[in-house]
Amino acid sequence: MSTSANPGLPAPNSTLQDRITWAETRALIRSDLDRLALHLNQPRSFTHRAYFFLLPGMQALFWHRVSRTLLLKGWARLARLISLFALYLTRAEVPPTTSIGPSALIAHATGVHLFGRIGARFTIQGDGGCGGGFGIDDIGGGPGYPVVGDDVVLAFGAKVLGAVHVGDGAKVGPCALVTSDIPPRALVMWPRPRVILGGAGEPPAADAGP
Repeated sequence: MSTSANPGLPAPNSTLQDRITWAETRALIRSDLDRLALHLNQPRSFTHRAYFFLLPGMQALFWHRVSRTLLLKGWARLARLISLFALYLTRAEVPPTTSIGPSALIAHATGVHLFGRIGARFTIQGDGGCGGGFGIDDIGGGPGYPVVGDDVVLAFGAKVLGAVHVGDGAKVGPCALVTSDIPPRALVMWPRPRVILGGAGEPPAADAGP
């Protein structure tokens, strides 16, 4: 995964051994807000940006950035408490142990879960995410968690589970499940569902009345 070109941002593959300043945290939050404004294709006035900031996806990232910084600075209990508050607030589970690069986008926060190490300009549409599988191998994202590259997109309902690598620029389609390594710029789609004509049965008979 490449590092950010902005010198004010930390490397997206930072670990718990790395240090981060509050200035770098503010830069990460600004990068997320800029990404959201670009995604919504709306004017970047103060009013619009205030509204964008209050959206659940942005709130999930904001509180994650704060809790992550507190964890890296040694305030583990406070970091966990803030992360739990954010889960109740946004319905997105992003623990402070998760590392997320700059310019992330959570389009719909409900049902999102993000564990492991995630690169820059990550996009998740909603109701899916990254998490643990059966094993506990640590490939850089934590025990049993994935390492996701830069510019990766998870469509609605997509999931990446286990200690797997997802290459830069990969796209995971709606409701697809990833349990093995994905090469860069690959497209992952689930099998097309079968359509069985008449399989739903006959429509109920109309009530003729008394």
